This record gives sequence, structure tokens and C-alpha cells, in this order.
Amino acid sequence: MYVKTTIILIVLACVSCQDYGKLDKKASLSRDLSEVSGIAFYKGNPTLYVIADHSNPNIIYGLNDAGEIVQQILVANAKNEDWEDLATDNKNRLFIGDFGNNDNARKDQTIYTIKDISAFKKEKDTAYATKTTFTLADQQNFPAKLDNRNFDIEAFIYKDNFFYFFTHNRDRRNFDGMSKVYKIPATAGNFKASPIASYKLCTDNINCAITSAVLSPDEKTLLLLTYNTVYKLTDFTDADFFGGNIEKFPLGHSSKKEAIAFKDSTTVFIADERRAQSGGNLYEFSLK
Repeated sequence: MYVKTTIILIVLACVSCQDYGKLDKKASLSRDLSEVSGIAFYKGNPTLYVIADHSNPNIIYGLNDAGEIVQQILVANAKNEDWEDLATDNKNRLFIGDFGNNDNARKDQTIYTIKDISAFKKEKDTAYATKTTFTLADQQNFPAKLDNRNFDIEAFIYKDNFFYFFTHNRDRRNFDGMSKVYKIPATAGNFKASPIASYKLCTDNINCAITSAVLSPDEKTLLLLTYNTVYKLTDFTDADFFGGNIEKFPLGHSSKKEAIAFKDSTTVFIADERRAQSGGNLYEFSLK
């Protein structure tokens, strides 16, 4: 009994003294959010909205400032095939990106739009979403060939009545770190998306793939998240996101980070998936 207690105390001590690099851990997330994949925050609304990915419930979770689940919104007419990211606009709309495609085999990528997320006040409520579907015009094989697997999407934003998607490069041969950008109208319907740009962040296939994106409320700053870095894009014109300044913010901590949102103009929320005794946390990070 003494030995067992000692082991437990050692494990708890190790967990409590984890090094989070430049991240400020704010909360441990519920086990319901072990596969957290998207977060969204609105100025003037204290709730932080969160989703989980592949085969989790089709629920939007609302968190308080302690990271506790205080609200569950069931999206009744949506399926969580692989919810990967959230996007927002200045009209309180919430956009859910169901486009996770690790094996590059999907033909049914979808965006669900919730008209006014602030209208839901109950602890448990039900929402109905409008639906935007799309396919990728430059993908010919399902699944794609092993040396051409750059069709997975885990990050997107809303801007000026369009959705913009950033691929998570999954090439298994000759990884080049390239992310493609696609664009479709942000309206109900079915669309074919062609790439409008591409950019190579770096060439490390573990830490250079984009897992989430967020556009600042003033639409002047775009952030792209990887497992250990935030890329800050500014001074771009229209949708030429990579045509301005690009700053790299190493986090000093590597984990399966898949969600980012602005808290204010200089601070962001970041969340990572739970893996054994690590991850499953909500963090803040300063861009100063």
C-alpha cells in the first residue's frame, strides 16, 4: 500500500511540475474534450465555445473562465464526421468546419453555420445549422496517392463573405511543408474549391503542419497554429495572406495543439488534445 501511494504521489508531482514553455496553463479540460479541435471567443461574451473532433458528439460546448463546461448546444441537423475548427464573424455567427481528412479520402467536406451563438442561454439547448458543402477541385484520387496527400484541412477562417481553408500537409513521401489555401463563398450550397495560393512554413513534418487558424476581429491579423508554433500574418492585402509580414512565435512546448482563438488583441487561447498524462489543457499565450 505504501509503495502504491508513493508511486501515485510521484506521478501527481510530475504532472504538476510540467514545463509548458511560453504557455500559461489556465485549466485542465473535461474528459469530454480530450480531442478538442476548435475554440471560438467573442468580445463581450464570457463564454468560450469548444468542439471535439472525429466521432465525438455533435455538440458545441460552452466553457466558463475556469475552463468548466457550463453549456452544451446540440446541433440537431449535423453529424460530427470530423469537426476540426471553429470560425467566427462580427455578427455572432459560429462556423463549424467538418472537413478533417487525415487519409485524404473524403468527398463530403462541410461547414455548418449557427446564426447567432449568443442566443443560446440554457445549460442544454438545441441549434439548427445551415449547411455549406464543398469538394476540392484539384484532388483526383480518393484516397490521394501517398506522394500527393495535401488535401486534409484542419484550419479555416471567415472573411468578407468567404471561407478560406488552409491544408494540413500529410505527404508521406518527400514532405515539403507546403500548405494550400482554398476559398469558397460563405453561403448555403455546394461548391468546388480550387487552390488560390500556397506557402511553405517549414519542412518538419511533425511541427510544420497547420492545425488551426483565427482571424482577428479587425481582420488585420491572421494566426496559424502548429503543434509548437504560432505564425502571425499581418499587413496583407485582401486574401493575399502570405504577401505581408510573417512572424514566428515558438511556444517552447510541443503537443497536439489543434485550437486557437483571440482573447484580445495581444493574447490568444490555445488548447491541445489529451495524450496519456499530457495535454488536455486550455492555455493563454501572449503575442507581445
